[in-house]
Amino acid sequence: MKVEYKHNKTKDEAYKAIDGFLGKLVIKYKDKVQNYSKSWNSSKDIMDFSLYARGFKISGKVQLDNGLIILEGKLPFLVKLYQGEIESMIKKTLKEILE
Repeated sequence: MKVEYKHNKTKDEAYKAIDGFLGKLVIKYKDKVQNYSKSWNSSKDIMDFSLYARGFKISGKVQLDNGLIILEGKLPFLVKLYQGEIESMIKKTLKEILE
């Protein structure tokens, strides 16, 4: 799955918004999300992540550029059935946290 989202923030502003949001999301859904891990590279423009959501392993990477976020994720086969809904939810969430 690949999601691209255009925005009007700098890389640093996007990093702060996404990093803060992910922390809140994991706390909010702690009963549904396990073994969450993330790591940013030294320039804080690429984040690798992995987690288990409802027993399914999801992993991927988020790349930040000025004006663009690219999220690439590996979804298990059964979760791919909901890929369109997941992509819509990701775009909606990015719009909320970046505006």
